[in-house]
Amino acid sequence: MSATCTRTPEDRTTQDATLLHMSRNRTASCAIVLGTTLCLLLGPLAGASAAPVADVAADEAALERALARYDAALREARAIDAKVAAASAELDDLVAEQNAEQTRLEERAAAMYRWQDSGTLEFLLGARDMQQLADRLDLIERLAYQDAENIRRLKAARTAATESARQLLELQAQQARALDAAAAEITAARRELAASKAALAQYEARRKAADQAASATRGAVQKRSGTGAWKVAVASHYSRDFTGVGASGEKIGPYSMIVAHKTLPFGTLIEFEYNGKRAVAKVADRGPHVAGRTFDLGPGVVRVLDFSGVHEVRYRVIGR
Repeated sequence: MSATCTRTPEDRTTQDATLLHMSRNRTASCAIVLGTTLCLLLGPLAGASAAPVADVAADEAALERALARYDAALREARAIDAKVAAASAELDDLVAEQNAEQTRLEERAAAMYRWQDSGTLEFLLGARDMQQLADRLDLIERLAYQDAENIRRLKAARTAATESARQLLELQAQQARALDAAAAEITAARRELAASKAALAQYEARRKAADQAASATRGAVQKRSGTGAWKVAVASHYSRDFTGVGASGEKIGPYSMIVAHKTLPFGTLIEFEYNGKRAVAKVADRGPHVAGRTFDLGPGVVRVLDFSGVHEVRYRVIGR
């Protein structure tokens, strides 16, 4: 004799509540795992989303400034070259004048040596009258003055030539220092730019890997299977930027994973499939209020499924 076990409505209610509680726990667990995974993957990138790009831009600007300063140094070097050429030409002239004065002085010294004092006395005594004597004395005085002037000019020429040579040396040293400093700045700026570009490349590689891992994790969450049978229904949708409050009292925003149904209890979890993409939503509103439609997909569901218009979707109830 076999006994038949009949479930009372209270038993069914209790079992449904248990299944719903388990389903919600599974959903919460999946959400926690997903959030933790994303934090671990994206955590190293937090606070530095734009830093590598900013570093590259700053280093490129620094290099441009260094190149501009190098161009200015080159222009200054060309100006210094012109000054060097002028100083060199002046030095040539002064050296030539110095040599000429040296030659004149040597010639005058030789003439005075040959003439000596007796020659001078004979020159004076040979005058015919007082006027000629005065003229000869004046000539001797002017010759002596010219000798002194020649010596003064020789000393001045030597002083000027020495000062010009010193200026020439300083200009050449100034030119070399300016060009070396500008070249060193460009080298440093290029090194910094190369380092920041390498950091940006590493950042982008890490970001790409994190995005791929996050996408794979989201795909794994979306592909989890429910316990109900798949069915087909016609669905419409909220706008992607919809904001408001559902009939359940829950706030609805552009990323809310909710759905509207006429009779299913609030909180019921439903899995949808459209064009190969899946999303899980919960009933939080009533509708649609157009005949022939079963669901209104919330903004977040629309984004995940890339849904627009009115179309058939596959769905199954995961739990109530």
